Amino acid sequence: MKGNVYKNGIFIIVLLLLMFSAISCINAAQNTSDTANAEMLSLSKGGVVINYPSNWGYSETTSPYAILAISKLDSIDSAGVGQVTILIEKKPIEGEFYTFVNDTYHQMQRDSSYKLVSSGGTRLGNIDAVEYVYTSNSTGVEKEHKAVWVEKGGQAYVLLYSAPPSEFEENLYIFEFILDDIQIT
Repeated sequence: MKGNVYKNGIFIIVLLLLMFSAISCINAAQNTSDTANAEMLSLSKGGVVINYPSNWGYSETTSPYAILAISKLDSIDSAGVGQVTILIEKKPIEGEFYTFVNDTYHQMQRDSSYKLVSSGGTRLGNIDAVEYVYTSNSTGVEKEHKAVWVEKGGQAYVLLYSAPPSEFEENLYIFEFILDDIQIT
Protein backbone atom coordinates (compact mmCIF):
# COMPACT_ATOMS: atom_id res chain seq x y z
CA MET A 1 0.00 0.00 0.00
CA LYS A 2 2.77 2.44 0.98
CA GLY A 3 4.60 1.65 -2.25
CA ASN A 4 1.52 2.49 -4.36
CA VAL A 5 0.96 5.80 -2.56
CA TYR A 6 4.63 6.70 -3.04
CA LYS A 7 4.51 5.76 -6.76
CA ASN A 8 1.26 7.70 -7.24
CA GLY A 9 2.78 10.74 -5.51
CA ILE A 10 5.84 10.64 -7.77
CA PHE A 11 3.60 10.18 -10.82
CA ILE A 12 1.52 13.25 -9.86
CA ILE A 13 4.64 15.36 -9.29
CA VAL A 14 6.12 14.32 -12.66
CA LEU A 15 2.79 15.01 -14.38
CA LEU A 16 2.60 18.49 -12.84
CA LEU A 17 6.19 19.24 -13.91
CA LEU A 18 5.42 18.15 -17.46
CA MET A 19 2.30 20.33 -17.55
CA PHE A 20 4.26 23.33 -16.25
CA SER A 21 6.98 22.75 -18.85
CA ALA A 22 4.43 22.51 -21.66
CA ILE A 23 2.74 25.74 -20.58
CA SER A 24 6.12 27.51 -20.39
CA CYS A 25 7.02 26.32 -23.89
CA ILE A 26 3.68 27.49 -25.26
CA ASN A 27 4.12 30.95 -23.67
CA ALA A 28 7.68 31.27 -25.01
CA ALA A 29 6.56 30.19 -28.48
CA GLN A 30 3.69 32.69 -28.35
CA ASN A 31 6.08 35.55 -27.43
CA THR A 32 8.43 34.58 -30.25
CA SER A 33 5.47 34.28 -32.61
CA ASP A 34 4.22 37.76 -31.59
CA THR A 35 7.59 39.24 -32.53
CA ALA A 36 7.91 37.18 -35.69
CA ASN A 37 4.44 38.26 -36.87
CA ALA A 38 4.99 41.94 -36.06
CA GLU A 39 6.42 44.23 -38.68
CA MET A 40 9.98 45.13 -37.69
CA LEU A 41 10.98 48.78 -37.63
CA SER A 42 14.47 50.25 -37.57
CA LEU A 43 15.69 53.29 -35.69
CA SER A 44 19.09 54.91 -36.14
CA LYS A 45 20.18 57.78 -33.95
CA GLY A 46 23.42 58.97 -32.37
CA GLY A 47 25.53 56.10 -33.70
CA VAL A 48 23.10 53.41 -32.51
CA VAL A 49 20.89 51.27 -34.76
CA ILE A 50 18.13 49.07 -33.35
CA ASN A 51 15.37 46.97 -34.85
CA TYR A 52 12.15 46.57 -32.87
CA PRO A 53 8.58 45.31 -33.41
CA SER A 54 5.87 47.67 -34.64
CA ASN A 55 3.87 47.34 -31.40
CA TRP A 56 6.62 49.50 -29.86
CA GLY A 57 7.23 53.13 -30.75
CA TYR A 58 9.73 55.96 -30.44
CA SER A 59 9.46 57.80 -27.11
CA GLU A 60 10.55 61.16 -25.87
CA THR A 61 12.78 61.24 -22.81
CA THR A 62 14.08 63.93 -20.52
CA SER A 63 17.40 62.24 -19.81
CA PRO A 64 20.26 64.52 -20.87
CA TYR A 65 22.30 61.46 -21.94
CA ALA A 66 19.55 59.75 -23.97
CA ILE A 67 20.25 58.72 -27.53
CA LEU A 68 16.84 57.14 -28.03
CA ALA A 69 13.94 55.53 -26.22
CA ILE A 70 11.11 53.24 -27.26
CA SER A 71 7.98 52.19 -25.39
CA LYS A 72 5.49 49.40 -25.81
CA LEU A 73 2.57 51.24 -27.40
CA ASP A 74 -0.13 49.68 -25.22
CA SER A 75 1.78 50.68 -22.05
CA ILE A 76 1.51 54.42 -22.62
CA ASP A 77 -0.55 55.96 -19.82
CA SER A 78 -2.96 58.91 -19.91
CA ALA A 79 -0.05 61.33 -19.37
CA GLY A 80 1.65 59.95 -22.50
CA VAL A 81 4.41 58.19 -20.55
CA GLY A 82 5.41 54.66 -21.54
CA GLN A 83 5.40 52.25 -18.60
CA VAL A 84 7.32 49.53 -20.49
CA THR A 85 10.39 51.23 -21.97
CA ILE A 86 13.84 50.70 -23.40
CA LEU A 87 16.19 53.65 -23.09
CA ILE A 88 19.66 53.92 -24.63
CA GLU A 89 22.07 56.49 -23.21
CA LYS A 90 25.64 57.51 -23.93
CA LYS A 91 27.68 59.03 -21.11
CA PRO A 92 31.25 60.29 -21.02
CA ILE A 93 33.34 58.02 -18.84
CA GLU A 94 34.92 59.61 -15.81
CA GLY A 95 37.90 57.40 -14.91
CA GLU A 96 37.95 53.66 -15.48
CA PHE A 97 34.82 52.10 -17.07
CA TYR A 98 34.03 49.42 -14.46
CA THR A 99 34.59 51.82 -11.58
CA PHE A 100 32.37 54.39 -13.29
CA VAL A 101 29.53 51.90 -13.76
CA ASN A 102 29.82 50.32 -10.32
CA ASP A 103 29.91 53.74 -8.62
CA THR A 104 26.60 54.57 -10.29
CA TYR A 105 24.92 51.65 -8.52
CA HIS A 106 26.76 52.14 -5.22
CA GLN A 107 25.22 55.64 -5.12
CA MET A 108 21.78 54.23 -5.92
CA GLN A 109 22.03 51.72 -3.07
CA ARG A 110 22.18 54.62 -0.62
CA ASP A 111 18.67 55.56 -1.75
CA SER A 112 16.06 53.31 -0.11
CA SER A 113 13.76 53.57 -3.15
CA TYR A 114 16.23 51.40 -5.15
CA LYS A 115 17.06 47.76 -4.46
CA LEU A 116 19.82 45.91 -6.28
CA VAL A 117 18.73 42.41 -7.35
CA SER A 118 21.83 41.21 -9.21
CA SER A 119 24.92 42.35 -11.06
CA GLY A 120 27.69 40.76 -13.06
CA GLY A 121 29.57 40.49 -16.29
CA THR A 122 27.93 39.68 -19.60
CA ARG A 123 28.58 40.26 -23.31
CA LEU A 124 26.96 42.46 -25.89
CA GLY A 125 27.96 40.81 -29.14
CA ASN A 126 31.75 40.57 -28.94
CA ILE A 127 32.08 43.35 -26.33
CA ASP A 128 32.45 42.74 -22.59
CA ALA A 129 29.56 44.31 -20.72
CA VAL A 130 28.23 44.81 -17.20
CA GLU A 131 24.64 43.96 -16.24
CA TYR A 132 22.62 45.28 -13.31
CA VAL A 133 19.10 44.22 -12.37
CA TYR A 134 17.31 46.31 -9.77
CA THR A 135 13.93 47.55 -8.62
CA SER A 136 12.78 51.08 -7.90
CA ASN A 137 9.84 52.56 -6.10
CA SER A 138 10.01 56.31 -6.51
CA THR A 139 6.91 58.46 -6.22
CA GLY A 140 4.86 55.33 -5.52
CA VAL A 141 5.54 53.74 -8.92
CA GLU A 142 7.23 50.35 -8.64
CA LYS A 143 9.39 49.19 -11.57
CA GLU A 144 11.92 46.49 -12.38
CA HIS A 145 14.98 47.44 -14.42
CA LYS A 146 17.68 45.64 -16.35
CA ALA A 147 20.68 47.71 -17.44
CA VAL A 148 23.50 46.53 -19.71
CA TRP A 149 26.57 48.78 -19.91
CA VAL A 150 29.30 48.67 -22.59
CA GLU A 151 32.27 50.84 -23.38
CA LYS A 152 32.98 51.91 -26.93
CA GLY A 153 35.13 54.76 -28.16
CA GLY A 154 35.74 56.14 -24.68
CA GLN A 155 31.98 56.40 -24.01
CA ALA A 156 29.74 54.37 -21.72
CA TYR A 157 26.56 53.14 -23.40
CA VAL A 158 23.74 51.87 -21.20
CA LEU A 159 20.72 49.99 -22.51
CA LEU A 160 18.01 50.17 -19.87
CA TYR A 161 14.79 48.14 -19.86
CA SER A 162 12.13 49.20 -17.35
CA ALA A 163 8.66 47.83 -16.67
CA PRO A 164 6.16 47.35 -13.84
CA PRO A 165 6.87 44.01 -12.09
CA SER A 166 3.70 42.46 -13.56
CA GLU A 167 4.97 43.15 -17.11
CA PHE A 168 8.74 42.76 -16.71
CA GLU A 169 9.20 39.08 -17.63
CA GLU A 170 6.45 39.24 -20.25
CA ASN A 171 8.33 41.88 -22.30
CA LEU A 172 11.94 41.03 -21.45
CA TYR A 173 12.35 39.08 -24.70
CA ILE A 174 12.10 42.33 -26.72
CA PHE A 175 14.97 43.83 -24.74
CA GLU A 176 17.00 40.66 -25.24
CA PHE A 177 16.24 40.77 -28.98
CA ILE A 178 17.52 44.35 -29.14
CA LEU A 179 20.63 43.40 -27.15
CA ASP A 180 21.37 40.62 -29.65
CA ASP A 181 20.74 42.85 -32.66
CA ILE A 182 21.99 46.36 -31.70
CA GLN A 183 24.70 48.08 -33.70
CA ILE A 184 26.87 50.74 -32.05
CA THR A 185 29.01 52.52 -34.59
